[in-house]
Amino acid sequence: MKIIVYGLGYVGTATAACLMTQGHRVAGIDVDPAKNEAFASGRSPVGETGTDELLNAARTNGRILETSAVADHAMDTDAVLVCVGTPLGPDGAPDLSQVLAVTEQCGDALKRRPSHAPPVTVAYRSTMLPGSMEKTVIPELARRAGAPGEHYEVVYNPEFLREGTAIEDFFDPPRIVIGERVPGSVQCLKGMYSRIEAPIFEVPLAVAEMLKYADNGFHALKVAFANELGRLAHSLEVPVHSMSEVFLADTKLNVSPAYLRPGGAFGGSCLPKDVFALTTYLKRNEIRAPLIESILASNDIHQEYLAEYATARVSPGGHILLLGMSFKPGTDDLRGSPLVDLAERLLDKGFRLTIHDPDVRPERLTGMNLDLAQTRLRHLFALLTNDLEKAWNTADLIVVGKTMPHLADRLGGDARSVSLDRLNGRMP
Repeated sequence: MKIIVYGLGYVGTATAACLMTQGHRVAGIDVDPAKNEAFASGRSPVGETGTDELLNAARTNGRILETSAVADHAMDTDAVLVCVGTPLGPDGAPDLSQVLAVTEQCGDALKRRPSHAPPVTVAYRSTMLPGSMEKTVIPELARRAGAPGEHYEVVYNPEFLREGTAIEDFFDPPRIVIGERVPGSVQCLKGMYSRIEAPIFEVPLAVAEMLKYADNGFHALKVAFANELGRLAHSLEVPVHSMSEVFLADTKLNVSPAYLRPGGAFGGSCLPKDVFALTTYLKRNEIRAPLIESILASNDIHQEYLAEYATARVSPGGHILLLGMSFKPGTDDLRGSPLVDLAERLLDKGFRLTIHDPDVRPERLTGMNLDLAQTRLRHLFALLTNDLEKAWNTADLIVVGKTMPHLADRLGGDARSVSLDRLNGRMP
């Protein structure tokens, strides 16, 4: 393939160098003439491990194309990769001025491309907030080159290259993400990555844009959390290394996809209690750990979000059927149950409420759960019903608080149902 890489920073240079090892011919372009000169001569414009060697080999093999502008190769190129920077602007949002400048040049060049030529794929790799492609970039490209689809296609291909290991990350990625404007529009880019063994995810543009921030946010979160745990362990004279090794050995719950799918708030008798105990200890001993200290507040904010998320679908004062009351499926434990909290919020907002939960049988409750049923939660137990048909038929909204497999088919066909365990509206 013949590829134009615009932006010869760390991402663009590493991407171009790696593509040429796979037989592609690449033209590298940057607003900095010194970078263009270095790239064309087979020298890396940036200090990134391994790029000098790859670019020198590409120069020897004739895979580096001479150029100074997109227009030089726009007539017969297969793809344009936009890898320019998006630094933070004064308002804290990514500055897309470099992206738009390249978009204008691409649009003007594509407009002059012969109508009989195969469509060009314009792939953006620059980090942008979700919605940037659809609301800003594509309209600007279309304004100059006409609507995408016939003579060119637009995709978003976020990069996950770490400085210092960019080449390794390019050839051995955990996955490749391609955001598509319309389904099936990513074939050219899939061909470009054909020699790399990694799963390719074809997703909507906004999902691809969001994934870059999801990854980086989570990486930063892990570093901060590990360091806070380290400070806490050190203050308690707990061997930090030993604690960390055993913590990381749990790949079922700790280092795994567990608890990482957006849905309901956490609750139960353990997590809230233990996080509160940790937070109390940290404050009393003046150990600064703002991440851990913010966990309960974040959970409370999510509880309110879920209440608003559900009630946006029903008029004030409407009748809501809440499916679920206990902590989670298969247990009648009410201690710290997020669904108890949700029920309280719905009542406070003035809705009429009926609760159905086959896991909760008042006559079988014991200990603290029995105490809760007879005291603080007595008013909620008065709203429990076993007459599901009546509650179902009179409800304006059915809120699925926890998974109920025996009702899945019925819920899937009911437009009134909203599920809180996946944050995706109606149950599948």
